[in-house]
This record gives sequence, C-alpha cells and structure tokens, in this order.
Amino acid sequence: MNFTPPLPKDNDGKIFSELLLLAETVCIESAKLSSMHNQHVFNAIKELLRKVNSYYSNKIESEGTHPIDIERAMKQDFEKDEHKRNLQNLSLSYIEVQRYIEVLSQNESSNFYSKGQILDIHNQFYSKDKMLPFLQIRTDGKDYMEMKSGVLREDNVVIGRHIAPPFEKLDSLLNEYESFYKIYPYMTQSTKLIYAMAAHHRLTWIHPFLDGNGRTSRLVLDGSLYHMKLEGYGLWNISRGLARDTKGYHEYLSQADMVRQGNLDGRGALSTKGFKEYVKFMLETALDQIEFMNKNLKLDTLTSRIDNFVEFSQKNMYGESNVLPKYSELLLRALLVDGEIPRGKVKDIIGREAKTASTLIRKLIDLEYIESDTSKSPIRIKFNSFFASKIFPELIPI
Repeated sequence: MNFTPPLPKDNDGKIFSELLLLAETVCIESAKLSSMHNQHVFNAIKELLRKVNSYYSNKIESEGTHPIDIERAMKQDFEKDEHKRNLQNLSLSYIEVQRYIEVLSQNESSNFYSKGQILDIHNQFYSKDKMLPFLQIRTDGKDYMEMKSGVLREDNVVIGRHIAPPFEKLDSLLNEYESFYKIYPYMTQSTKLIYAMAAHHRLTWIHPFLDGNGRTSRLVLDGSLYHMKLEGYGLWNISRGLARDTKGYHEYLSQADMVRQGNLDGRGALSTKGFKEYVKFMLETALDQIEFMNKNLKLDTLTSRIDNFVEFSQKNMYGESNVLPKYSELLLRALLVDGEIPRGKVKDIIGREAKTASTLIRKLIDLEYIESDTSKSPIRIKFNSFFASKIFPELIPI
C-alpha cells in the first residue's frame, strides 16, 4: 500500500500547468496583501487571525470555540460547563502550537515534511495537561483507548470510506513521505505551494495518529507555508475557507483517496484525477481567502468601518461595556495609518490637552482597543474579537 503519485502530474511527468498557473496567482495575490498596511497593523491582524484560525480549524472537526470565548479563556475566564471549558482549552492549545510553528518556520533547517516534525507538532498539541480529556478516544462506539501524544497509532482504523494504512506500515510510510516532499532552493514558489497542498492530503491519507490527524495536518500545512516564506501568509489562512465548505473539503480529500481509476488515471496507486481536483480545490480556496482579506484590508474600507463602529458604540448600540470614549475614532484612525504612535503625540492628534489624551489612552487600553509594551512606550491598535467582528464582517461569526 502506498500513496503514489506524490504530486499531481501529467503523462509527461510534469505538474499540471493549470495547477502551476493557479499556484502562481495565489503567490502573487498573497504578496499584494503585504503592501496594504504597516507592520504594526499587520502584527495586530495576525494576532487576531491566530484566534480566528483556531476557531475555524476546530470547527472543521465540529468543535469550534468562538474567538470571543477564546479571549475569555486567555484571561482564565472559563465556561462552567465542562464540555465547553474543554473546547476553550483545545482552542488555547491550538493557538500555542501555531505560535510554536511560526517560530520554528524561521529556522531554515526546519522540515515540516519530516516524520520527527510531524510527531513533534502532534505532541506539542496534545501533551499539555489541559488536553488530557482529549486523550480518551472512543474507537468502536463503545470502548475508549488512551492516545499518546506524538506517538503513532497502534491500531487499524477506518475513516468514512477511507481504510487507513495498517499501523505496522506507518513508520515506513512517513519515511517515504519525507523523502517524496524534499524542498530544494531552486524550486519556484508555485511548485513549493503545490508540494504543500499535495502533502497535506497525503498526510491525512496516512492518518498517523489515533486522533487529531485533521488538526495536526492543518498545522503542518501552516508550518510549510510559513517556512516557504509565502509572502502575505498570516494575513489570510486557508482554514476559514475549508470550514466554510467543510463538505467540499472532505469530498475532495475523499476523491484524492481513491485508487487509480483505470489506465487513463495516471501511473500511481491512487487516482491522479482525484488528486488534481483536490489540489485545485485547495488553491482556489486559498485564492478566495486572499481576495476576501484584500477587500477587507483596504484603508478606506477599514477607516469607514472604524468610524461607524465608534459612532454606534457611543450611541450605546453595543451595550454599556462597549461604549468608546470621545475622540476614539481620531486615535484609532491615526493608528491605522501610522501603526505606532508615541503617547505624547496623541494630544496633537485629537486636538486636546495632555490630560484628556492620557485619559483616552488609558480607557482604550483597558477596553483592549489599543496596546502598549509598557506604561510609557508607544501605543498600537489592537483588534479584540468583538471589535473585529464589526469591522471585518464575515471574518468572525457574530
């Protein structure tokens, strides 16, 4: 049993040109996002998107925790209901591993297609004390087995229509996987992107763990996209698109699982046609998410939405806890343009005395609309989940 072909190639042994052109478009459009704002604003958006990504990736598994509830958990404000509290912890663990992966991806020697790295990511996710409730896995509808974090499964499993490879073959399959997906410096970004999308399916096909394969494979995909230095990645994430079409995601994964459908369906053990359609779906989903963020990150669009948000909040349309102080729109608008502003400059921005400026800064920090490293250092905009749900419509569910 093997997962050839490792890449969707035509009869001449070349990656389908249609996919290369689509991948090139993804790379170009993703890079355009990087020129839309300054780095401080981007960092604030990336921080928000870690929570959003956690929500959507877990939602694919029918266990999404709303970003507002994730923020509550970050402040140790957990649900009383045990199941909901466990899901909050699941989301926190996912975010922690995202940060870990982002740091790891900065190391040139990191290899997100290696067996060791895949085991490490699963271990990072499930080894935390708060993840203990997720180690008890129901295997046949009745009995429970204890999963070991970062350890290959020791049982055979069936997932829907897919009969996963025998557990005795996992070690050799992951070695093949690492060998197949070697990345070389001469490769184009388009080729690397297709490798990442193709490898994502093949890892889910191998199904190396008793549980957590979907989340782990999406974290591995995140890491590979960061590591290939896909410009603009982090300002969009594919999990939102996959969660919005979970049925399509699972269907295309299933198509790529199929064995070869006759002599006209490639030369590997699995269907080339199904594999090609899956990769096309993933690239189109990525492009859709890039276009969505491009539309929402336009400066005039964001400025207008921030002005409206402040106006509505001051009319008490969001409740008393979300009423922003006077002059908030002036400061938030300036932060959107400048990214970071010295505290002493705020009085000039709002046209009022220093005391009024200090009060405004303090209130907006308390309400988590701006942030600062110390009590005297410059301030930056912060997109808390409630704020983001209003100025980035459809990014966060209301």
